[in-house]
Amino acid sequence: MSVLKTLVIIGIIALAALVLLYIVPSVLVFFAVFYRKDPLPFDEYDLEKHKDHYFVPFAQRVGDKRAELQQYPMEEVSVTSDDGLTLRGVYFDNHAKRTAILLHGINAELFTNVSAQALYLYKQGFNVLPVYQRAHLKSDGRWTTIGLREQYDVQRWVNWAQAHGAEEVLLYGVSMGAATIAFASDKLDGTVVKGMVIDSGFYSVYEQMKRDQKKMHIPPITLPTECMMAKWFLKADMRTSTADSLKNTTIPALFIHGTNDETVEYRWGVKNYEACASPKELLLVDNAPHTLSIYENPTLVGERLTAFIHTYYNH
Repeated sequence: MSVLKTLVIIGIIALAALVLLYIVPSVLVFFAVFYRKDPLPFDEYDLEKHKDHYFVPFAQRVGDKRAELQQYPMEEVSVTSDDGLTLRGVYFDNHAKRTAILLHGINAELFTNVSAQALYLYKQGFNVLPVYQRAHLKSDGRWTTIGLREQYDVQRWVNWAQAHGAEEVLLYGVSMGAATIAFASDKLDGTVVKGMVIDSGFYSVYEQMKRDQKKMHIPPITLPTECMMAKWFLKADMRTSTADSLKNTTIPALFIHGTNDETVEYRWGVKNYEACASPKELLLVDNAPHTLSIYENPTLVGERLTAFIHTYYNH
């Protein structure tokens, strides 16, 4: 066999190895993370199958809050995103001049993720508007960008609330919803959006995916390709951090994070708090897992939310 043929064969083998060991895993991870999410309804969760998951000990309480919230009159509403998607939410009209807009996390069923918060705010005299983020359940879209594109949807919902009588708006997000609000925080009108609650929010899509891939034993070497795909196909820069926006915001913020959060490390919540330029508070809830601080210590979280509302809201 000639040297040339040998080099060609080696080149083909190297290319095949590159495709199989690098390109294919990168594409699979990209689709797994960013492609549309349609999580199961709450009553279809197999709690026995996932009995070791941190959520299971809280499932009964979550179910109770979902059921209680859904006893109040509600209607499905919608807005159109700036790229033409129909986004939907559920509006609980409390005949108030202030509205709380609630944003769920990635691959989360809406009422499972924010019912306790919505119920609390409704009882505090807010209209409440939990919304389906793009590419989740009732909202249109093929791709989620984990807050990077969703941040521009927030303004559409604020506009909707204003058009329906809200003079003051509170934004409340958990996990990806918290990051969505953080990304949007320097682009919103502080005369309308009087406050934001950033609960269990991550610092950047890149850092979060790096951590998630490490936990799943996926080599981080695939991340640069995933970054390129996100930039090319989704027009989203995974390396953008929430601090880039928070350092320029004027909207008062309450940061909440559980110290037992194994999904988004609480140090990222602290880092977001430290980056925030507006009046701010930090609440670390002992032993609380991801997004469940309000269940782990409802008294403490309720007291801090009440104080925050009384400080920044008039109506």
